[in-house]
Amino acid sequence: MSSVVVDTDVVSFIFKNHPFGALYEADLAGCTLLVSFMTLAELDRWAIQSKWGATRREWLRLYLERFVVLPYSRRLCTIWAEVTVAAQAHGRRMSVRTPGTPPRR
Repeated sequence: MSSVVVDTDVVSFIFKNHPFGALYEADLAGCTLLVSFMTLAELDRWAIQSKWGATRREWLRLYLERFVVLPYSRRLCTIWAEVTVAAQAHGRRMSVRTPGTPPRR
């Protein structure tokens, strides 16, 4: 079985049953689904910022059990820093944002 790292937006689209989520289902089927620890933090932030109640937060918690969380490492942080600097050097900006929101330009 292959593994695939799932972006925060994709996780949120599928959780919300957004039409965009359906676009990814075939690629994710049969795979071990991985998320970064940062994705969990972004989704927690989303729930807190949106003032979700206990029931909806529990749904999110249960939904996220299907994903394997990639652990933090110092090397991972360095790679993230390198990727963001390289993107910026090519005129692209990478930043943390609320899941499901359009990127800032």
